[in-house]
Amino acid sequence: MNLKFTVGLLTVSILGVLVVSACFGEEVPFIPWFTSTYEDYVTVNITTTPGGFPFPPPGVYTVKRGTTITLQVADVYSGFEFDHWHINFVNYSTSPFTTVTLEGDANITAVFVEAPVSWEAGYLVVDLAFYDKPSLAPKGYVIVWELGLKEVLVEVPIAPNQWHSQAVFAGVRIGKTYTVVVILENGLKGTYITYWTAYSKVSYMHWGFTTGYMRMPRTESGYIYIED
Repeated sequence: MNLKFTVGLLTVSILGVLVVSACFGEEVPFIPWFTSTYEDYVTVNITTTPGGFPFPPPGVYTVKRGTTITLQVADVYSGFEFDHWHINFVNYSTSPFTTVTLEGDANITAVFVEAPVSWEAGYLVVDLAFYDKPSLAPKGYVIVWELGLKEVLVEVPIAPNQWHSQAVFAGVRIGKTYTVVVILENGLKGTYITYWTAYSKVSYMHWGFTTGYMRMPRTESGYIYIED
């Protein structure tokens, strides 16, 4: 599944994603930069392990020293999941969207691993609702970015005149935190991103929205809204 082109909005608005990722993600580790041949420019070699495709694409690039570049997982192949970005011997970030400021030559690798085997894998149920319009079932789809999986929201009756919508993902790794992207096509239209840890064989993530604002998913640390 080609994530970059499925949700082109994320590519266009990636800087908005990265600001929030920096707030809620890991601390940026120290990177041992390689000595550059030139004073004002650095060389960046981007590679990938089998299992997916990064953006910028693999290749060798020359950019001005101090330039901040955006790294994004563009595609995840079947049977794999994104694990982390590796920069100059350092595990830099587990987020599929991140930035790095280049102060020297760098080797950057997008690391993909095989999807978890059955004993360490579970299910993630993403449950959505409009709190101020309970009779309106959310429409759209959900992406678990590290797995490259997209599921259409399915309407679920909760009570008379009360509907939720759900997307169920199989094969999430228990204990791993995933990037969940929700694209709503009715009600509060837009693209929303949060992070969720698969805590058991069946993990349940509830996210409630209203027409004016959205509530946080329970127990999670942050979200971002990308305006259409």
